Amino acid sequence: MMIGIGKSPLANFVIKYCNEYIGKVLYPYPLFFDDKKLLLSSKTGYILYLKKLVKLRNYIKVALWPDYIPYKAAAKIVDLDLLQNIVFVVPVHSLSDIEIGEELQDHGFNIFFGYASDKKYRNYELIDFLKAAKGEKWYLGVSTRKELKETILYNFNGLDVTGFLFGRNEDRKDSRILKKNLEELLRTVSKSQGRQTTLYEFSKLGG
Repeated sequence: MMIGIGKSPLANFVIKYCNEYIGKVLYPYPLFFDDKKLLLSSKTGYILYLKKLVKLRNYIKVALWPDYIPYKAAAKIVDLDLLQNIVFVVPVHSLSDIEIGEELQDHGFNIFFGYASDKKYRNYELIDFLKAAKGEKWYLGVSTRKELKETILYNFNGLDVTGFLFGRNEDRKDSRILKKNLEELLRTVSKSQGRQTTLYEFSKLGG
């Protein structure tokens, strides 16, 4: 299982204190790229987002695909062949968005279908997603123990976490406690999976 950490103090902490896990199971920003601020800046935010992906493509391993944007629309903005080495998480707000991920697969991309933890970003239930998404799955925005349990119980292949998963604000400011909680997360995931899945292994699933 892969664990992404978006741009945040938590990502900076992982880079500084947990280097031995980076690229194996932990993917802190920019290895995991999800510039939501840019995506949400305007209706055309995805244009700047795609251009930034191209600019940083040599540093990114896993990235959020821009919401609702089909392959053909993105291909008009940038040369998508430049992004073939990135594994994309395609957000599924409606089950029809699964078609976006399938189209990316048809063009040779490795992808995860992304399930949103927050109900306001989807119009279906978890069971519907599990039945409809035929492929690797990613749990977007894990911030509670309940969501982490769902990730493990339903065999998601990846997830991204927020700092809220690691307790109170004062705990997150204590480097000793935070590292302990991160290592507990890794043990929990490792026990459930039996072994860690690397990005290299995942990329080989597509052939």
